[in-house]
Amino acid sequence: MQTTKKISNTPLWTMPPTLPAQRRAEAAQRFEFFDATQDHDRSDVQAAWRQLLEAGRSPEKLYQLPAFFKYMLDTARPGEAACELHLVRRRSDARIVGVIPGRKAMHKSGVRLGPLTLFERAVPVYQVLGSVLLLDAGEDGLPGFVLKNLLQRHPDCRALLMQAMPEELEGSTAHKGLSSHIMHGWRDCHTVPLPADVDTYLQKLSAKKRYNLSRQVRLLAKEAGEVQLVRVEHPDQVPALADAMRSLLSDAELAVQVTQAKLESLARHGLLHAYVLRCGEQVVALVLGTRSNEVWHVHNIFCKQEYMSLSIGTSVVHLALQDTIAHGNFIHADFGYGTPNQEFRSTHVLQRRGKLLLCRRHGMADLLFSLHGAQDRMNEALIGRVKGFRRWLKERRRAAA
Repeated sequence: MQTTKKISNTPLWTMPPTLPAQRRAEAAQRFEFFDATQDHDRSDVQAAWRQLLEAGRSPEKLYQLPAFFKYMLDTARPGEAACELHLVRRRSDARIVGVIPGRKAMHKSGVRLGPLTLFERAVPVYQVLGSVLLLDAGEDGLPGFVLKNLLQRHPDCRALLMQAMPEELEGSTAHKGLSSHIMHGWRDCHTVPLPADVDTYLQKLSAKKRYNLSRQVRLLAKEAGEVQLVRVEHPDQVPALADAMRSLLSDAELAVQVTQAKLESLARHGLLHAYVLRCGEQVVALVLGTRSNEVWHVHNIFCKQEYMSLSIGTSVVHLALQDTIAHGNFIHADFGYGTPNQEFRSTHVLQRRGKLLLCRRHGMADLLFSLHGAQDRMNEALIGRVKGFRRWLKERRRAAA
C-alpha cells in the first residue's frame, strides 16, 4: 500500500509570508525597551553587557565599555547631558538582548558655498555610543525595534547619530520610516595591525624605512638630548602629562583639549594610554590616546615646533607603536579619520566609516540633511574641478618653460 508523508496539519493557504509590518508588531510583543541608567552596575546587567561586547562589531567598542560609561557619569558637568543606558529584554524569559549606551548632543548642519557658510543650524540629536548597536544578532527585528524606541523616548531629538558607522554595516540601520544621511560622505579611517612582537612589526617596514626611522631618532637625541618615552596610564602620572600639554600647546589649543580632571578619570577607569617623549629635561612630543581591550585609539599627536624638521611626529608614533606592542595585547591601533604620515602608509589598513544620521522621513531634519548632502557633493565636485584646472595650468606652464 502506498503511503504519503504528512508534512503539516495546516493548509498552505493559511500560512502567508511574514510581512515587515507583522515583524515590527511581533518585535514590540517580544521585546521591552527601558532605561537602566541607575542599574548599570547590577551584576546581571554587567554580565549581559560583557557578553554582547564580545560579539560586538563596532570599531569603537571603547565607547560601549562599562568603564567608559562610568567615566561619562563621573565627569558630567551640572546641566550637561549625561550618558544614559538603555536595555532591551526578551519578554519570554527576561533575557537581556540589547545594551545601548547613548547621550544627547548637538549636531551642526548647514549650507556652504566654498569656505562661506550661508546657513547653519544646531540640530539636537541622540548619539548612539560606539555607532553599531550592541544587540544579540540572533534576534530578528531587534535593530528596527531599538531605533524606533530611541526616537520615541527622545522626542526632542531630531535624529540618531552614529559617529563612525562602518560602510559595510550601514544596512543594519535600514528601517521603514527612517531616512539615513552620511555627512561628508564615506571617509577612510587608518588602522595599524599590531603583531605579537616588535620584531614582526619592524619586518613589515622596508629596510630603508627602518633605517630612516632609526636615523631620525638618533638625530633627535643628538640635537635635543637623550630620548626617553614615558607611557602614561595611571592617575598619578596625569599631572606630568598635563604639564607636558601646557609646554607644547597654546592657551587656545588647550581650551579644546580634555581637561586634567577628565584625564585622571580616564586613568582611574583603565582607559588612558598616552605617551610623553622627553629629550634630556624637555618635553618634545606627546601622544594622547585611550584604550579598549583590543584597540589603542590615537586621538592627538603634539610636537615641539623647533624639532619639526627632524620628523619628530613620525618618531614618537614609531616609538609608541613599539611600546604598545611590547606591553599590550592590542589587535590594532586606530588613528581615526585623516591622512597618515608617508612613513606609515605601508603598514596602515584603511576602514571606510561615516557619520551617519537617522531621522524621521519627510521631516524638517530630513530636508535639512538632504540639502546639506546635496550641497556638500556640489562643493566637492567644484573643489575637484578647481584642483584639476590648477594641475592643468601647472602642466601647461611647465611645458611652456
